[in-house]
Amino acid sequence: MTSRVLLFDFDGTVSLGDEPVIAYARHLDEEAGSSTALITRTVSRWLAADGRLPEAIDGLTDADPAFLGLHVIDGAIDGYYAAQQLARLLGVTPEHIDAAYRASRADLADGLISTHAPEGFASFLAAFPASVHRVLVSNSPESGLREQLEKLELARSFDEVVTSANKPAGLPAIARRILDEQGVAADRLLSVGDIWVNDLAPVAVLGSATALIDRMPVPEDAAPTVRAPHIEELYPWFLEWARS
Repeated sequence: MTSRVLLFDFDGTVSLGDEPVIAYARHLDEEAGSSTALITRTVSRWLAADGRLPEAIDGLTDADPAFLGLHVIDGAIDGYYAAQQLARLLGVTPEHIDAAYRASRADLADGLISTHAPEGFASFLAAFPASVHRVLVSNSPESGLREQLEKLELARSFDEVVTSANKPAGLPAIARRILDEQGVAADRLLSVGDIWVNDLAPVAVLGSATALIDRMPVPEDAAPTVRAPHIEELYPWFLEWARS
């Protein structure tokens, strides 16, 4: 019998490393015909500075296109959104933005991009009681994600994997479906992710608990149940929550 439900985001939560975002930026530069790799260079600096503008623009002059680009993406919710903003500014159409994303996911599936799981994550998931239903919920398509789970040695660590989730709009329906199937109340669900508006806010309004991995700056109105820059710092809290 299920007693609790845990929802985990994928990129930035379970799968760590900036290479998938940088690959996406690189494909967007190709779609834009950018000979200076402006999107890649700008997003790479933004990620290296953990989304903090003063650190990102340090050493740039205002004559450098990346200086303007960094101001454009200041406050972006993540690297993917930042890359999209720059692509739109350069006139890349939605169809070509989608093509760049598919190409970056194909790179993942082909093993061309390096990522890693949080330290000790597989053992952490295995430590939950059998009554805890562990679910991975990602906006990524199945292609690329399944291969990454194998590479990260997490393919058998989740009870359920939901792909192409269309977060944030699609998350409430996914959460309600899982709660109904497992016979669990909303206050027995915990959602874990690195983007408040995508991964956590949609279930917080249902009365569920939330855990924010806040590497990047977050909105002032973000009100997670618990937060930390690295998910490993929250392992003890998660296990206590599951057993309470």
